[in-house]
Amino acid sequence: MIAEKLKIAVISSKGGVGKSTISMQLILPYIFEKNGNQIVSHYEFDDENNDSSSYGASSLSKRKQVSVASPLLREELAEIFAKDESLCLDIGANKTTMTLIEALSESGMIHFLDLVVIPMLDGEQDAVNASFIYSVLKGNNPDLKFVFALNRVKSVEYVKHQFENYFGDVRGIFKNINAVVDNLFEEDKDNYLLMLDDEIIKYSRRFGLTIYEMSQQDRDFIGALKNSLSQASKEEEIKLLSFKNYISKSTQSYYKDVLSAAFRKMDEILEGENNE
Repeated sequence: MIAEKLKIAVISSKGGVGKSTISMQLILPYIFEKNGNQIVSHYEFDDENNDSSSYGASSLSKRKQVSVASPLLREELAEIFAKDESLCLDIGANKTTMTLIEALSESGMIHFLDLVVIPMLDGEQDAVNASFIYSVLKGNNPDLKFVFALNRVKSVEYVKHQFENYFGDVRGIFKNINAVVDNLFEEDKDNYLLMLDDEIIKYSRRFGLTIYEMSQQDRDFIGALKNSLSQASKEEEIKLLSFKNYISKSTQSYYKDVLSAAFRKMDEILEGENNE
């Protein structure tokens, strides 16, 4: 059963795997949609970076930076979880990761998380780190639900070739490849979702919005483009309208083909199903 007020954490001990991208582009829209389009509280635990600021125009969440160095971190976590709100915890890498996991465990709040999302790229070290974080969290709460977010996927068709460090050596060439699945409990090996690499992610950040929000805009860019052409408008205006139409179509396609599929996968996991 999916909780009424979802509490989801995005965690990885490795930097540069797209934690903030996954948080802003996938997890916040998912929680927003599942909780009746209510604004989500987004807590970024990172004393060095504030990546969510790239989405300053987004209205899906209210954002707050939380200091990991605070001596009252356990108490602050308890206060956060005690609020009657849906939330996303965006947890920084390196030492921050272990500090937060320890604080979540010591405060007992690790038992109030509905889902942990572990982003990873296709490198070997990404797989090793993802496996390690999974094992640590699972050791602190065996009932915790997980999903691995395979980020910057080049092709759905060849995802198992790109992410062979997760799926294993599908080519049959490297017999001793260290796949993450070798270290996972059987019930979680199929808990993964895909985030395709697409330039629309870059453009959405430039607009300060999520792809989800941009896909929901109901704008007739084609009609405006035809009108501009009929009026022999300036070249710059025509190009701008054409670009806006591209943005509109691209965000709608990404929502339909990528985000919606990821939403369904998280539904399955939260409802207790483990079907690929």
